[in-house]
Amino acid sequence: MIGIAMTTSTADSSPSTPIASTPAARAPALPAVRHSWIDNLQGQLFGVVMIAFGMSMLHSLGLIIGQIAGVAFLVTYATGISFGMAFTIINLPFYLLAALRMGAAFTWRTLAAVTAVSVLTNVAGNYISYSHLDPAVGAVLAGLCVGIGLIGLFRHQASCGGMSILATYVQERTGFKAGWLLMGFDLALFATAALFLPMDRVFYSLVGAITMNLFVAWNHRYEWYIAR
Repeated sequence: MIGIAMTTSTADSSPSTPIASTPAARAPALPAVRHSWIDNLQGQLFGVVMIAFGMSMLHSLGLIIGQIAGVAFLVTYATGISFGMAFTIINLPFYLLAALRMGAAFTWRTLAAVTAVSVLTNVAGNYISYSHLDPAVGAVLAGLCVGIGLIGLFRHQASCGGMSILATYVQERTGFKAGWLLMGFDLALFATAALFLPMDRVFYSLVGAITMNLFVAWNHRYEWYIAR
């Protein structure tokens, strides 16, 4: 291995004096960085659009996704009410947790994000149609879109409601990865979905949910991200 530590060989230097040759040793400490309001706004908008785009793919295939959105999809398929309405109603109790644990600003940002995702998912069919979308490909693409959208919200001090509020709180307080907690919830959700949906749709939905959760678990790490 090269560059961990080196010693000088000149006569006027002590052989025991280390030379810091790694970038980490030479680089100065990075200063704390804070997002401006425009930084947070663009990040939150990106997250909302990517999540809604992923939801529209899932809806077109008759699939579900993990977390509270998956519950909203099941309610939609069972009752015929819009996804946006179901998603909004189911999220209501979680705003209290957000207000008590995460603060008013986080709660308002989450409320705005949930509302925007609900509206955009409902109207996406007016602007995007999928004449052919393979269920396996659609599930993976939707999982990636929703996953990167959630990270966009998390990194800019918001969430998409529901279990992501709880997962974000637990990760910030304990270090337990948000993705793993969400995956546990999803296992229970998909066990329930198997009672109501055809098994092929449950399988493809599970592929999308696993893709999303693994993406979040591997990429949303608090220690990797400097700006606050």
